[in-house]
Amino acid sequence: MELSDLEQGLRSVGSGGHVLNVQELTCLQCGLSILKAQDKYNSIFFWGKVFGQSSDYYVAYGLKDPEFEFPAKTFYYAGEDFEFKPMPKLNQDQAAKVLQLGIEKPFGGAAGKSIEAAVEGEEEVPPADDADPEVEGASQKPKKLTEADRLAQVVQEIDFDTAVVPKGAHALSENHTIVSSTDFKGLGATEATALNKYVHFRPPVSIAALRALARSDAEFYANFLDPLEADLPKGCWAVRQDPSASLVTLRSLCWPGYIAYHIPGTTKYGGMYFGYAQKSKDLPFML
Repeated sequence: MELSDLEQGLRSVGSGGHVLNVQELTCLQCGLSILKAQDKYNSIFFWGKVFGQSSDYYVAYGLKDPEFEFPAKTFYYAGEDFEFKPMPKLNQDQAAKVLQLGIEKPFGGAAGKSIEAAVEGEEEVPPADDADPEVEGASQKPKKLTEADRLAQVVQEIDFDTAVVPKGAHALSENHTIVSSTDFKGLGATEATALNKYVHFRPPVSIAALRALARSDAEFYANFLDPLEADLPKGCWAVRQDPSASLVTLRSLCWPGYIAYHIPGTTKYGGMYFGYAQKSKDLPFML
């Protein structure tokens, strides 16, 4: 959800049962405005709110101009002070290690707290911000995974499975980069309720989308993104149209708390996540 559309977006996804109070909204707008100015983003986006036991995490991301194909998403997180910090960038081994821990409980709210079990007789490694460079160079002990690492992993996972945009909202330029489509005027009232009119805004993984993206004339095609109708299990998205037909929402049943919306006939669309970052693993047996 782009910062300029934050208030309208919150009203659009409010049917999910979660909103921000006035204090949160005001502080969030200030924090994101500072982040946008400091890191020189053309636009900054509010991704969502991950609930914690002692405090919550507010997640945002910025988009850098792409050099080829997709723009890079840089995620940030903040606590109750609304001072956004870059989210740790995990490699494949670190992400796999986070998953192997199999942590099911909600987040605690302390980003620097270790999530690995302490080994008897081993001294606790201080956080990276407080570590002494001289001591760090001498010991070379591996850094323990923290709650911030777990947050980074689960946000990437949720974003990969969601990140919903209307089909046709983005196009490929002559430089083979993904840009907002100037021809997109919004979906019609009827087609806005069709699941096949929505796609994932991320690098595609399906063979059909990859083939379309690799075409030399790909800028004339709109099927270079993975469609929502191909997501598994079938029925993992719930589409709802407002009785006034002025708003369409899509809810993820895999990740309860994610809601995307689109206002038919306009270029207004977006999505947010409010939840405990817990996946509904029993969904295939419930459909």
